[in-house]
Amino acid sequence: MTSLADTGLRRSVGYVDSEGERIYYEVTGAGPPLVLCHGLGGNHAIWWRQIEAFAAEHQVITWDMRGFGNSTLVSGEVGPVAARRDLLAVLDHLGLDRVTVLGQSLGGYVALGFALEHPDRIETLVLSTTLAGADPTYVARLRTAEPAHDRTNRHEHPVLSVLFCLAEPDLGVLYNQISSFGARPSPLAVLEAMAADSFPLPRLATLAARTLVIMAGDDPHCPPAALVPAVAAMPDATMVELSGGHSAYYENPADWNRTVLEFLRQG
Repeated sequence: MTSLADTGLRRSVGYVDSEGERIYYEVTGAGPPLVLCHGLGGNHAIWWRQIEAFAAEHQVITWDMRGFGNSTLVSGEVGPVAARRDLLAVLDHLGLDRVTVLGQSLGGYVALGFALEHPDRIETLVLSTTLAGADPTYVARLRTAEPAHDRTNRHEHPVLSVLFCLAEPDLGVLYNQISSFGARPSPLAVLEAMAADSFPLPRLATLAARTLVIMAGDDPHCPPAALVPAVAAMPDATMVELSGGHSAYYENPADWNRTVLEFLRQG
């Protein structure tokens, strides 16, 4: 009888010290390394719909930014700039010289900034449903927008589409449970840090990595049009628009996973 161990998807976990913080990470599978950077509503566990698909071909590294999941928040510094320093500490600790970095929403800021700051460490780059590279006014709207209070309940979350939560209420519950782990930095503080982390188009023109940008047609937070100028400025970037909302990786994992894997296989 075949056991789960026979699949080869072995998992190891650990912590790395970074500037007084303890940053949690997990490593699953074997192959070219692929690092997943979560969004504001997530942490390492939010990628449960991606791990098996990706780890069949890659060494998948998931991790928690400061204050999320199992990582500490001692310094009080949150946002993508600090997260990039922590990501570098994770990669150095694991002895990974060149990786593919994938970032969703907040994670897109981490991934894009890391690719610009450390081009020698990046194999390829994937950005999903993010405003990283967009006009800062888009982020300003998020900072001033009222949260959907009528959708902050057990079965729904503002980053999940209404139709998905109606069709899959249990997955809405699970998203909320995963999102609740950790110290949970103030969303407003993180959004302020994202707004300050801008990527002017001339800087994007220096991006060395082959890049895939995945957007979702029904994403109210990160509309596809917001990333069109950024993608045009990047030397080697492709944008794909999928159906679904802001959390397309969670709501539409089959199409989202396939899109990512097809892109990575081209390299």
